[in-house]
Amino acid sequence: MTARQGFWAVLLSSFCFGFLGYFGTVGYELGFTPLKLLTVRFVLASLMLWGFAAAKYKQRPKNKNPTERPLEKSSYSISINNVKWLALQGVAYAFTALGYFNALRNMPAGLVGVLFYVHPLLTIFMASLIWRETVSKVVMQSAVLAVVGAALVSQSGGAASAAGNTSGLIWIAVAASSYSAFTLIGQKTTSDLDSLVVTTYSITFCAVFLVLLNPPLYMLNGTLSPNMWLVGLGISFVSSVLAILLYVVGIKAVGASRAAIISAAEPLSGVLIATLLLGERLAAVQVLGIAVILLSVWNTQRRTNPLRPTEG
Repeated sequence: MTARQGFWAVLLSSFCFGFLGYFGTVGYELGFTPLKLLTVRFVLASLMLWGFAAAKYKQRPKNKNPTERPLEKSSYSISINNVKWLALQGVAYAFTALGYFNALRNMPAGLVGVLFYVHPLLTIFMASLIWRETVSKVVMQSAVLAVVGAALVSQSGGAASAAGNTSGLIWIAVAASSYSAFTLIGQKTTSDLDSLVVTTYSITFCAVFLVLLNPPLYMLNGTLSPNMWLVGLGISFVSSVLAILLYVVGIKAVGASRAAIISAAEPLSGVLIATLLLGERLAAVQVLGIAVILLSVWNTQRRTNPLRPTEG
């Protein structure tokens, strides 16, 4: 995949992630709690991905002649070392989701969005330390524009709500740092494995972690209504399987730092979807934020290779 295709993959991923607010709002109205919705989301997403893997494996040609060289192992057969990295990646995403949704219970959604989108800056800083990426001036400019644009789009008029709200600040710090960790680990895992395999295992480990925290007996005893199942299926397929797969594909093509910056389009898509599906109105400052985010994304793309890993 080319860098340009990776750019569009992350952009489309951001659009899919933008439906989280819609599914979350509808889900809470139907009776979901944040932890229940997250658990249903990732359990169903992991089942979808393993169902696809099983179908894909069945379509492989059988080796009927024992004298022929054995068929190559399934790409889903991975080493113990890769399992460790993928488990870390899955747990990192679980903490991202838990941190974000718990922060929403303590602070206004707009403020949570502003604070969460410091993650591109965290990712750039950590990528330069861990993966020794050479960060260009274009990338730094784009990162700053992304944070400013996200702040404007996610404006809530209540920045003072963070004052003294230690719990909310801790949860959003957990979310932002965990998402940076997910992105950085993704650069490591996609260097060795197919993006679909990385997505399948990381979502599975995320689901296992959440199931241990919140055993999903309510998925088996008839507690969930048909509409709750529809919300669960929607958030699982659109905002988990598609969104995370496209993001992982993008990380492999453009690198962790650049993917993190492009993902700043997520609050933009979230606001537009809320406007279209939930009837929310765009404020003038949010329109300005959309323009700033678009400028950030364009600035990221205007050079062929703004991130060049150093050798050594």
